[in-house]
Amino acid sequence: MGCERLKPAPAKRRVRGKHRFSKGGPDRGRPWPARAAAPDAAVRLPAGRPAAPVKIIVGFAPGGSSDIVARLVAEKLTVRLGKPVVVENRPGAGGFLATSQVLRQPADGYSLLLLASAHSVTAAMRATMPFDPVEDLDWLTTAATYGMVFGVRPDSPYASFVDIIAAAKSKPKTLTYYSVGDGTAHHLLGEWLSAATGAEFIHVPYRGSSAALPDFLAGRVDMMIDTMTFALPQMTAGAMRPLAVTSRKVPAEMAKVPFSGDIVPGLAYESWLGLAMRKGAPPEVVEKLRREITAIVLSADFAQELAKFGANATASTGAEFADRIRREIAEFSRVIDARGIQKQ
Repeated sequence: MGCERLKPAPAKRRVRGKHRFSKGGPDRGRPWPARAAAPDAAVRLPAGRPAAPVKIIVGFAPGGSSDIVARLVAEKLTVRLGKPVVVENRPGAGGFLATSQVLRQPADGYSLLLLASAHSVTAAMRATMPFDPVEDLDWLTTAATYGMVFGVRPDSPYASFVDIIAAAKSKPKTLTYYSVGDGTAHHLLGEWLSAATGAEFIHVPYRGSSAALPDFLAGRVDMMIDTMTFALPQMTAGAMRPLAVTSRKVPAEMAKVPFSGDIVPGLAYESWLGLAMRKGAPPEVVEKLRREITAIVLSADFAQELAKFGANATASTGAEFADRIRREIAEFSRVIDARGIQKQ
């Protein structure tokens, strides 16, 4: 991307409309009838695209946690708005391609953005930005949070997080950990661990968790640093033993795993998924969407669906969400500077 800031498109007037809904799953993209909502539930969106559905743009490929959460929200939001909501995947650049697409759309409430915590990491790793990663968006609410896991194979000689840190300090650059790529949260958590403890590991980047897993299981990599949503199934299958988790909010299966911040002060982090939109929409549209999506996130069935893959349903105010982004960009920027990591 270049460094020229994206110019806002003019906002348009408002009107109501009836459309069709695209549901997730193996036949996503097929039309499904929208279910009726109570008359007072419909949000008035600006005029100009009466035949268009509301879109939730996702910056990652279908099938992952971002896509799953987006489709859960889309289905429930269709009912609450009385208007079709569809999911569109635009993977690439740590979610920035999707963000750029939304920022090029009119600020009318028809284009929402499902963001992941990669947004903060990528912003910290970028030498230049084509947009302001905080101020150019209206932050609606977080939807899901989940910790990261430091884990080893069940037969690993390292019995605890303290043990593997001590080993990496006594024999620098001999132990390895995998990440899902340079400049990701997984990578920067490893660098954060080194900066905080003086333990020096070898970083081994892969193109995704699934690509890293065979080498981890075969003993060619000593430690995984991965999301709870990926690590939990490995633990329950007996393929991984967790040493520490970066959040105090964990599934019951990991209730006895130490919190990383209790061992390495300050080493705390939660991955998240949340929704935002282009800044500049009418305030009543922003507030209506925020209210309806927050109600979805706080519903019992939404929490039950997220718990299936180790995530927590977590709502926030717009201000809290924006503050989270600012804080994470600052935290990861400090790690990048401390470790001399070259920005992209």
